[in-house]
Amino acid sequence: MCDMPTEVTSRDFVRKFSSYKKTVSNGNELVVKDRTGRRFVFRSEGPGSTLGSQLDDICGSFRTGVPVKNLSGFGRNRA
Repeated sequence: MCDMPTEVTSRDFVRKFSSYKKTVSNGNELVVKDRTGRRFVFRSEGPGSTLGSQLDDICGSFRTGVPVKNLSGFGRNRA
C-alpha cells in the first residue's frame, strides 16, 4: 500500500486502526506520533495472513455442501 503514510498522529491511528493493522500485517512499519512529539513504532510480530486465508474469510471457511453461486446465465450470451 504505497498511499498509506508511514507516520500518523495518534488520533488518526485510533480512527483508522483496522486499515493500519492490515498495512502493518503486510510487513510495513508505522510510526505513531502523539501531540507531545513522542513517537511509537507499530509493527506486526508474526507473518501476515495469506491471500488464501483472506479469501476463505470472505467466502466462508467451512464447507456446507451447497454450491456457491456463480455468474453463468447472466449477461448477453445466456444459454
